[in-house]
Amino acid sequence: MKTKDMNLITWILVSIIILGFILLLNSKAFGQEWTAEQKEVWEAVETNWDAIKNGNVEGILALKHENAFLWSRPYPEPITKDMLEVICKNWFESEKPTSAKIRPLNIQIFNNVANVYYLYKYEGVRYFDNGRALETWIKQDNKWLLIGSLSSSCDMPPNCPHSW
Repeated sequence: MKTKDMNLITWILVSIIILGFILLLNSKAFGQEWTAEQKEVWEAVETNWDAIKNGNVEGILALKHENAFLWSRPYPEPITKDMLEVICKNWFESEKPTSAKIRPLNIQIFNNVANVYYLYKYEGVRYFDNGRALETWIKQDNKWLLIGSLSSSCDMPPNCPHSW
């Protein structure tokens, strides 16, 4: 009987430890506290994705630097802010976002420039993408603006080692 009770207690303890480890890994930046400036940058990223989820072209463009150079997964070459406006207007005429999730991995800040690494999951009426992104944001006139980005799909090789 003692062996049976010990096996049950051991199983419960191991389960609690594993659950705790999983929760720790899923916390923001692996449990690290972010600085106020890192939180500010992440808010800009979230605001950008809110605009995408709502099909808000003006909101998307308001967060882009005039000299933005963006390379999104579906495009063979980087695009400019002017090109982004045309692409977004055409995109939202035929595609309606249904959900978008983002998960931060790291935010590095150097003076008024930030590199943001994160994962994203986009779902629309006709299109789905699960990917990774690196964005460079610059603080100008007390506002964070996206000046450069590169994203790629996790559904194409090399696959991302994460799950939603």
